[in-house]
Amino acid sequence: MSNRRRSPFDNSPSVLTDDPPVLTAVVLGTTILCTALHLVIPGLLPAVRRNPDALAAGEWWRLVTPLFVQADSWWATLTVFVGIAIVGVAVERLYGRRDWLLLYFGGGVVGELAGYAWQPNGSGASVAGAGLLGGLCVWLLWRGKSLPLRVRIWGVVWLLVGVALVALHDIHGPPLCFGACLGGLLLFLEN
Repeated sequence: MSNRRRSPFDNSPSVLTDDPPVLTAVVLGTTILCTALHLVIPGLLPAVRRNPDALAAGEWWRLVTPLFVQADSWWATLTVFVGIAIVGVAVERLYGRRDWLLLYFGGGVVGELAGYAWQPNGSGASVAGAGLLGGLCVWLLWRGKSLPLRVRIWGVVWLLVGVALVALHDIHGPPLCFGACLGGLLLFLEN
């Protein structure tokens, strides 16, 4: 039995769910907890962050674990968490849970791979959030046809920002572009 219904935004088929955004809450809660723990457990951040030598030594989990610790200033951390909460809830309701997981963790791994190439040491959930944002951008352009242009235009703006970030070797560009491509594929396959 499906938990899907039509979107209130337009008359096209949609995957807008009635379910509460559980994945967004669980993943964000886990990330907040791990971020808090790294402040009181000195060895936690070095054990999970991006580290090219550790990855080369077979610590493959370092493609995912950096997503669970935001090691920036409190202001940057708060901004990332609020952004993931807002975009995550929208994406989970528009795409559903399975696709949310694909966009979040697929974008996150793509962002970590870019990080290994362009910013070898670090961590943070913002790259996974960028994957969600890419999916949301495509949804706005493909399914949001009845939304006002002032809302839909943000899909174009953020996709252009993603391309610019790739050109600037910013690790948020590749996951944003990946999320857009994957989001488009998921919407196409749904039809």
